[in-house]
Amino acid sequence: MNWIKVERSEVEGFEQSQNILYTSKGLANKLKSRTILKFGQKEIPISVKEMPSKQEGHKADFHHPDIIQLSEDTISELLIQTSSTYQLEYSETTIKIGPVVGFLLGEQHYYYHHRRLKELTDAMGIYEKVGGLFIAFRYCSIDWQEKCIFGHYYNDVTKRWEYGKLPIPTVVYRRGFNKRNNFVNEYKNEFQWKVFNDIRFDKWEMYCQLKDNEKLNPFLPVTELLTVDSLLGLFEKYPKVILKPKSLSRGRGITIITLKSPETFVIHDYRYYNDLTIAKAELEEYLQEGKYLDSEYIIQPFLNLANIEGSPWDIRVVMQKNGENQWICNGIECRLAPSGKMITNISNGGRALHLKEALELAFGEEVESDLISKDIHAISMEFCKMMDLTGYHFAEFGLDIALDTHQHYWFIEANVRPTFKGFKALDEQIYKQICYEPILYSTSIAGFSWGNNDDADE
Repeated sequence: MNWIKVERSEVEGFEQSQNILYTSKGLANKLKSRTILKFGQKEIPISVKEMPSKQEGHKADFHHPDIIQLSEDTISELLIQTSSTYQLEYSETTIKIGPVVGFLLGEQHYYYHHRRLKELTDAMGIYEKVGGLFIAFRYCSIDWQEKCIFGHYYNDVTKRWEYGKLPIPTVVYRRGFNKRNNFVNEYKNEFQWKVFNDIRFDKWEMYCQLKDNEKLNPFLPVTELLTVDSLLGLFEKYPKVILKPKSLSRGRGITIITLKSPETFVIHDYRYYNDLTIAKAELEEYLQEGKYLDSEYIIQPFLNLANIEGSPWDIRVVMQKNGENQWICNGIECRLAPSGKMITNISNGGRALHLKEALELAFGEEVESDLISKDIHAISMEFCKMMDLTGYHFAEFGLDIALDTHQHYWFIEANVRPTFKGFKALDEQIYKQICYEPILYSTSIAGFSWGNNDDADE
């Protein structure tokens, strides 16, 4: 691992328009035959020269990096942020400075600033092990003519996200989804960036991906697209049905309908938190007025989930690829719905519990928690292996799995943009590792390495 810091050249008589890289004798000897300098998606021809005044003798590390000097014009052309500490890798002809990693964010806020990037700041707790330039950007942040980004980058000196003109990254960790964000796939060839979590299947698409998998199919609830006929057909087999928007998460838009009598339904709409009793003849009109038929919903039998003091709970499993491109489970938490509610999401007031604690509260101390934990790992790993076969590039999932009152497993949902609030409350170290893993993975696929991270964030 070659740690470096980039400085503006102070060589006397130096031509600021020349693409010359000055560094110590030892590093210059390693690089002197290289003719291309790359930073993110930008590259220029370069000559390497020894900087005579540079002292030798120390082994470079993050806190004592080698110095390379470039002209002001070269730094501006490559959009290098000199506050950052970088790694330097080289091949037969090329010198590469990095990593340069982008976090593609959603468009839900008018603008982003340091306070809105707390989760990404937590991920930067491992910065001293990877170095580089980490960029938070949105679709509208890109200047397509100049092929640059006007976004925020992490400044390890100030420990803040600061605004700047930045290079197009070589790796994109997708943290936001909307129609305009499809550009990351459309421009893959032009920018040659590696995008992971490059697509998000909606609930129906996910069900269609999984239903033919023999190992996962037994854990999938019956699922159909919502029509009046499909809903009435489901009520012929089940007394209670849940309606879910195909494309929303965190419990948003959910409605539960209960068959009270052959001609009467009770509807609980979580958008308004009210109960409504309607006649069977009024069902189609209710669905039309509530925009259910226009908004693309799926329907499933309502599962009689295991409960703790009358409140249902489910299990969030965080699966991530590590720096060796292997799927690992970095965390399991259970989410208990607030008293009197059916939605378990932490964002809706749910409470986080350890798996063993939740199992014992739900089933008693004799429950085989170790066996259940192994089963959850196996289901989660099978899911990830299957998603790799889709041809898309995934590296992180938040899987929602549940147990019913008979301890049968149910696969509820898979999120490619999971949140980690519950883990932060349960175990700070697990939370940190969940935040760090995509950084290590990004660094690896960008072509760089990392140091031992045992003392990261200390």
